[in-house]
Amino acid sequence: MKNPTLRRVLVVTTVVGATLGGGIAVAAWTSSGSGAANAKAGTASAPTTGAVPASAFAGGLLYPGGPAGDAKILVNNPNPYPVKVTSVAANGTPTGSGGTGTCTTTGVSFATQTPTTGNTVPANGSTTLTLANAVSMSTAADDGCQGALFAIPVTVTVVSG
Repeated sequence: MKNPTLRRVLVVTTVVGATLGGGIAVAAWTSSGSGAANAKAGTASAPTTGAVPASAFAGGLLYPGGPAGDAKILVNNPNPYPVKVTSVAANGTPTGSGGTGTCTTTGVSFATQTPTTGNTVPANGSTTLTLANAVSMSTAADDGCQGALFAIPVTVTVVSG
Protein backbone atom coordinates (compact mmCIF):
# COMPACT_ATOMS: atom_id res chain seq x y z
CA MET A 1 0.00 0.00 0.00
CA LYS A 2 1.54 3.15 -1.19
CA ASN A 3 -1.24 5.53 -0.22
CA PRO A 4 -0.57 6.75 3.36
CA THR A 5 -4.11 8.09 3.79
CA LEU A 6 -5.64 4.78 2.89
CA ARG A 7 -3.25 3.08 5.24
CA ARG A 8 -4.30 5.38 8.10
CA VAL A 9 -7.98 4.74 7.39
CA LEU A 10 -7.42 0.96 7.51
CA VAL A 11 -5.46 1.19 10.78
CA VAL A 12 -8.11 3.40 12.38
CA THR A 13 -10.90 1.12 11.11
CA THR A 14 -9.10 -1.94 12.48
CA VAL A 15 -8.54 -0.31 15.89
CA VAL A 16 -12.16 0.91 16.10
CA GLY A 17 -13.46 -2.50 15.00
CA ALA A 18 -11.37 -4.31 17.60
CA THR A 19 -12.51 -1.91 20.31
CA LEU A 20 -16.18 -2.27 19.40
CA GLY A 21 -15.90 -6.05 19.15
CA GLY A 22 -14.35 -6.19 22.61
CA GLY A 23 -17.09 -3.92 23.95
CA ILE A 24 -19.79 -6.19 22.55
CA ALA A 25 -18.15 -9.21 24.13
CA VAL A 26 -18.08 -7.47 27.51
CA ALA A 27 -21.74 -6.44 27.16
CA ALA A 28 -22.75 -10.03 26.38
CA TRP A 29 -21.28 -11.52 29.54
CA THR A 30 -23.81 -13.08 31.90
CA SER A 31 -23.70 -14.34 35.41
CA SER A 32 -26.03 -16.12 37.79
CA GLY A 33 -26.19 -16.94 41.46
CA SER A 34 -28.29 -19.00 43.79
CA GLY A 35 -30.21 -18.31 46.96
CA ALA A 36 -33.68 -18.84 48.41
CA ALA A 37 -37.06 -17.20 47.94
CA ASN A 38 -39.50 -17.06 50.84
CA ALA A 39 -43.27 -17.50 51.03
CA LYS A 40 -45.61 -17.88 53.96
CA ALA A 41 -48.77 -19.97 54.23
CA GLY A 42 -51.93 -18.51 55.69
CA THR A 43 -53.98 -20.12 58.42
CA ALA A 44 -57.33 -21.77 57.68
CA SER A 45 -60.35 -20.43 59.53
CA ALA A 46 -63.01 -22.84 60.74
CA PRO A 47 -66.34 -22.84 58.91
CA THR A 48 -69.42 -21.72 60.80
CA THR A 49 -73.04 -22.74 60.41
CA GLY A 50 -76.25 -20.79 60.44
CA ALA A 51 -79.93 -21.47 60.89
CA VAL A 52 -82.14 -22.25 57.92
CA PRO A 53 -85.71 -20.95 58.28
CA ALA A 54 -88.54 -23.43 58.81
CA SER A 55 -90.11 -22.23 55.56
CA ALA A 56 -87.20 -23.84 53.68
CA PHE A 57 -88.58 -27.30 54.50
CA ALA A 58 -91.19 -28.45 52.03
CA GLY A 59 -90.46 -32.17 52.03
CA GLY A 60 -88.50 -34.75 53.96
CA LEU A 61 -90.39 -33.91 57.19
CA LEU A 62 -90.04 -35.93 60.39
CA TYR A 63 -92.72 -38.10 62.01
CA PRO A 64 -92.34 -40.35 65.08
CA GLY A 65 -91.14 -43.73 63.85
CA GLY A 66 -91.38 -42.53 60.24
CA PRO A 67 -88.78 -42.57 57.51
CA ALA A 68 -85.62 -40.49 57.70
CA GLY A 69 -86.05 -36.84 56.83
CA ASP A 70 -83.97 -34.02 55.42
CA ALA A 71 -81.63 -31.72 57.30
CA LYS A 72 -80.58 -28.34 55.92
CA ILE A 73 -77.45 -26.54 56.97
CA LEU A 74 -76.07 -23.13 56.06
CA VAL A 75 -72.26 -23.38 55.88
CA ASN A 76 -70.28 -20.12 56.00
CA ASN A 77 -66.70 -20.04 54.68
CA PRO A 78 -64.61 -17.17 56.12
CA ASN A 79 -61.54 -18.18 54.09
CA PRO A 80 -60.24 -16.36 50.98
CA TYR A 81 -60.45 -19.63 49.00
CA PRO A 82 -63.28 -22.08 48.25
CA VAL A 83 -63.79 -25.15 50.44
CA LYS A 84 -65.63 -28.44 50.06
CA VAL A 85 -67.71 -29.94 52.86
CA THR A 86 -66.47 -33.50 53.39
CA SER A 87 -68.40 -34.43 56.53
CA VAL A 88 -71.24 -33.26 58.75
CA ALA A 89 -71.49 -35.15 62.06
CA ALA A 90 -73.74 -34.81 65.11
CA ASN A 91 -72.14 -32.96 68.00
CA GLY A 92 -74.70 -32.71 70.78
CA THR A 93 -78.36 -33.10 71.64
CA PRO A 94 -80.99 -31.76 69.20
CA THR A 95 -83.47 -29.22 70.57
CA GLY A 96 -86.91 -28.32 69.23
CA SER A 97 -88.70 -24.98 69.15
CA GLY A 98 -91.87 -23.59 67.65
CA GLY A 99 -93.91 -26.76 68.03
CA THR A 100 -97.45 -27.12 69.25
CA GLY A 101 -96.29 -27.46 72.84
CA THR A 102 -93.44 -28.68 74.99
CA CYS A 103 -90.76 -30.48 72.99
CA THR A 104 -88.29 -31.58 75.66
CA THR A 105 -87.77 -35.09 74.32
CA THR A 106 -87.30 -34.64 70.59
CA GLY A 107 -86.43 -38.23 69.67
CA VAL A 108 -84.37 -36.72 66.82
CA SER A 109 -81.07 -38.30 65.78
CA PHE A 110 -78.63 -37.31 63.05
CA ALA A 111 -76.61 -39.70 60.88
CA THR A 112 -73.13 -38.54 59.80
CA GLN A 113 -73.18 -37.28 56.21
CA THR A 114 -70.46 -37.17 53.56
CA PRO A 115 -71.88 -34.89 50.85
CA THR A 116 -70.27 -35.30 47.44
CA THR A 117 -72.33 -32.96 45.26
CA GLY A 118 -73.26 -29.34 45.80
CA ASN A 119 -70.83 -29.24 48.70
CA THR A 120 -68.55 -26.41 47.53
CA VAL A 121 -68.65 -23.21 49.55
CA PRO A 122 -67.21 -20.17 47.74
CA ALA A 123 -64.43 -18.04 49.18
CA ASN A 124 -65.82 -15.68 51.82
CA GLY A 125 -69.29 -17.02 51.02
CA SER A 126 -71.95 -19.45 52.15
CA THR A 127 -73.96 -22.37 50.81
CA THR A 128 -77.07 -24.13 52.06
CA LEU A 129 -76.75 -27.91 51.86
CA THR A 130 -79.73 -30.26 51.91
CA LEU A 131 -78.75 -33.52 53.56
CA ALA A 132 -81.37 -36.00 52.38
CA ASN A 133 -82.38 -38.73 54.85
CA ALA A 134 -79.96 -37.44 57.47
CA VAL A 135 -82.33 -37.23 60.45
CA SER A 136 -84.90 -39.47 62.01
CA MET A 137 -87.41 -39.20 64.85
CA SER A 138 -88.11 -42.00 67.29
CA THR A 139 -91.50 -42.74 68.78
CA ALA A 140 -90.21 -41.21 72.04
CA ALA A 141 -90.74 -37.66 70.68
CA ASP A 142 -93.03 -35.44 72.78
CA ASP A 143 -96.44 -34.70 71.30
CA GLY A 144 -95.57 -30.98 71.51
CA CYS A 145 -92.81 -31.49 68.89
CA GLN A 146 -95.41 -31.38 66.11
CA GLY A 147 -94.42 -28.62 63.69
CA ALA A 148 -91.19 -27.88 65.60
CA LEU A 149 -87.92 -26.78 63.98
CA PHE A 150 -85.02 -28.80 65.35
CA ALA A 151 -81.58 -27.35 65.98
CA ILE A 152 -79.06 -30.18 65.66
CA PRO A 153 -75.54 -29.37 66.83
CA VAL A 154 -73.06 -30.58 64.21
CA THR A 155 -69.38 -30.50 63.36
CA VAL A 156 -68.68 -29.55 59.76
CA THR A 157 -65.39 -30.70 58.21
CA VAL A 158 -64.08 -28.97 55.08
CA VAL A 159 -61.05 -29.18 52.80
CA SER A 160 -59.67 -26.47 50.55
CA GLY A 161 -60.90 -26.94 47.14
